[in-house]
Amino acid sequence: MQKLALVGFSLAHCAQEIVSCVFILMVRPAIQNVAPFAEPGIIGTTMPETVVILNPWAGRGAAGERRAELEALLQQAGLDFELLTTHARGGATELAWQAIEHGTQRIVAVGGDGTINEIVNGIKGAEQSTARRASLGIIPLGTGSDFVKVLDGFTPNDIAGAVRRIAAGRTRSVDLGRITVGEAEPRFFINAIGMGFDARVAAEALQITRLKGFAVYLVAVIRALAVYRAHPMTIEYGDRRVQRRLLFANVANGRCQGAGFWMTPDAQFDDGQLDVCLVDNLRLDQIIRYIPRLMEGTHTTLRVVTMGRGTAITMTCNAPMPVQADGEVLATDARRVYVETLPAAIDVIV
Repeated sequence: MQKLALVGFSLAHCAQEIVSCVFILMVRPAIQNVAPFAEPGIIGTTMPETVVILNPWAGRGAAGERRAELEALLQQAGLDFELLTTHARGGATELAWQAIEHGTQRIVAVGGDGTINEIVNGIKGAEQSTARRASLGIIPLGTGSDFVKVLDGFTPNDIAGAVRRIAAGRTRSVDLGRITVGEAEPRFFINAIGMGFDARVAAEALQITRLKGFAVYLVAVIRALAVYRAHPMTIEYGDRRVQRRLLFANVANGRCQGAGFWMTPDAQFDDGQLDVCLVDNLRLDQIIRYIPRLMEGTHTTLRVVTMGRGTAITMTCNAPMPVQADGEVLATDARRVYVETLPAAIDVIV
């Protein structure tokens, strides 16, 4: 038990918050035109060129606390914008979709990777239904804000710098990933997906109701270590087939995850491919020893790590497994996951 506590503390302290720990209800699927969430509607209005969608709970409420600063900087930049606030899980998807349907040309995500994920799904859903391609702006105010760490000049929590980029309007085409879990509707992701231990931590956090902030993640990591059991997985990509017991399987478009783990340090978000990181089942002492390597991105040469790259990846397991995308838990009982890359699928304001 002492070892479990030590490992739990090390993981939580190093990663801060491995995942956002919110359970994505199936928001309006990217191929359907329905709206299950009671988000304040904007139907019937003409939207400005720029719509800013703020998740006030991002960064454990820090994003909401900086709303006045955000509005002031947007006004000073002379932007024609409207600021909308999410009120429910999946709400950012719905707001982005509606805004594009009513003329918006760019959607700005204010929050972390989970908020960006929802807005990406709204942008792509609207594109499929309206043939309008809106660009994505990012004001990174999340706990981890991992995706922007691969974008030159981006600094987490820097509102002023982000607003300057949005005002300049320069864009760069970026790849997206699309994940299908079992028979569920496919979802888009911009940073990474994981099957195994990291998703288990997020699922455990859902069961913790009497704690807040850091304590939630500390207890969730300890619980995950106590109950998680690695199972044989089969991972197929390109002409490779890996079949063995894995701690987790990770597929990424970006490089950094979990608020500081450089899981796929050589990934390029515009090369038309997804990077693969597979970690064999490890003992507790090995987990402790290898955490610094994961944080530095120097783990890729370890014998227990398999790195790869592909355009389509299939992950299967006979046992039910948890799955997360951009830190959002998609399933806790997945047996088959299919992931594919979509080259230059979205235009990001840089």
